[in-house]
Amino acid sequence: MKKYTQGLCLSVLLSFGVSAHTHTHGQGELLVAQDGHTLQMQFIIPADDALNVERTADSATKQEAINVLANKLHTSHYIVDTNGQCVLQSSYNSLNTEHEEHAHQNAHSDKSEDSHEHHDIEATYTFNCKTTVNRFSITLFELMPSLNSLSMQWINNSDQGLLKITRNQPVINWQS
Repeated sequence: MKKYTQGLCLSVLLSFGVSAHTHTHGQGELLVAQDGHTLQMQFIIPADDALNVERTADSATKQEAINVLANKLHTSHYIVDTNGQCVLQSSYNSLNTEHEEHAHQNAHSDKSEDSHEHHDIEATYTFNCKTTVNRFSITLFELMPSLNSLSMQWINNSDQGLLKITRNQPVINWQS
């Protein structure tokens, strides 16, 4: 039953997030669901902010940036600091999947990719925590210099809400 509840909490947030998502450079989204000792987070970041690579960069430069970022996104310490309260159980990011899809599409098409196309990178993390988490810091801003803010939707054991997290105020503090 607990797994069902956890999945349901994140599913509710994700469905709302997908319908409300707007692509704005410098701004991302963060969806957080906490159920007991499980904490789940999903970040949705404009690719230009995440990769920090000029649109005119060559393919090798872009691929290297994708590989470096994909590796960093697999570990949570580049993304969030839970003050030692949680252990990362799983992580997923869309970088490798998206790159493979684009390579497949380009191999079957003579058309070049639209340089003004907007893409987002998604990264999802599931943590097992010692106790209910009341405070954590977003360290993602250090990894992505052009990212200025995150709109955060959250639900925990006793409440729900919306917050704006910024580079200057990256700490989330709630009481459950």
